Order: sequence, then C-alpha cells, then structure tokens
Amino acid sequence: MRRMTSRFLPRTITLSTLVVSATLAVPATATATGASSATQPLNGLFRVAASSYFRMVYPGGAKYFKNPYSADPNKTYTLIVAGSDGGLRTGALQPAPAPAFDHHGNSLAGRIIRPTDFAGINFGLATKGTAPAISVSGYRLTGQVKGFTAEWNNLSFSQGGQVTGSYNAQTHVYVLTWSSLISGGPFNGFTGSWHLTGTFVS
Repeated sequence: MRRMTSRFLPRTITLSTLVVSATLAVPATATATGASSATQPLNGLFRVAASSYFRMVYPGGAKYFKNPYSADPNKTYTLIVAGSDGGLRTGALQPAPAPAFDHHGNSLAGRIIRPTDFAGINFGLATKGTAPAISVSGYRLTGQVKGFTAEWNNLSFSQGGQVTGSYNAQTHVYVLTWSSLISGGPFNGFTGSWHLTGTFVS
C-alpha cells in the first residue's frame, strides 16, 4: 500500500492535555453553569478542538489498534483537527464531495475534519441521510449521529451511534463521545471510538 504524506497532520499533544480538556468541560454542578434542567436541542456547530481524537478497538475489546502515522506519541490515538466547516454540524448534513477520493484512495471529505493519515491513507468524515441531532439537559449531552461516516481507502464506513457527553452553558465547552462497530473492509469487526471536544456555536 502506498503511503501518502498528509499536509494536514495535527500537532502532537500529550494524553495529559486530553484529560485536562475533558475535566474542564464538566461543571461541578448544573446550577454553576446556569444550565436549564429541561432538554433543549443544540442546533449549530460543535467546533473540533485539537484535543479530539479517534481510536479503533480490536474485536473483543482487548486492545487498541496502533496507527503508525499518528501524530500522538501513543499511536493508539489518532488526533483530528477541524476541517473547513470548523467541526460537526447538527441539524444539517455535511456530505462528502464528488469525487470522494483521490486516485490513491485518500479521502477528500474535509468539511468536518482535515483528512488525516490513518495506516498510510488519509481518512475524512461526512454525514449523509440523517443529520446529527444532539440535545442538552443540565450539563448532560445526549442524541445521535446516525448518518456519520468515516471515508477511507475508497470506502465509506458507517460510524453513527448514540452519543453522550457534557456541556458547559457558560463557556460553551463540550465533550462528545460514542462508539460504533465497523462493518466491511480490512477492519471489519473492529469498533471505532470517537472523542470530540471543543466549543459549541449556535
């Protein structure tokens, strides 16, 4: 397999940065943020910060796949950075372009994230069919990203699922996580684990 060098590799961050980012996103109490306990939809843009990442779990869940081209020292973390839209939109689709891949199988889907090197080929993200829908209650996020796809090596993998996370209504900082089984292709039976952090903009 020919390795394509990405111009868009994210900067290296340490795992301690990831932990701090996740901790800051969760307020001590719901009242501390002024958040309402009623469930409210969040329609807008979940901006993707540099502490966002993707991990892939082997069948059986015993260990994580190591991406040799990851910019993180711990190669089980593939760091992702915001694409041309700035992140993931709710209430609207962010489809892959046509064509979706170059002649080496590198994804050209760059709206949600910048195409990022995974096992020697760039992957991108898109949404199709059903727009993501995420709601907040207090500081708890729930919802679905049913139409979320990972585009890699001329393949489009469904990576949609039920999401959970946290949201600070004062700072607009969020943490969003979900997992999804991969069907088809060389990673059939693996599970994609997604961790997005950043700020929400309505």
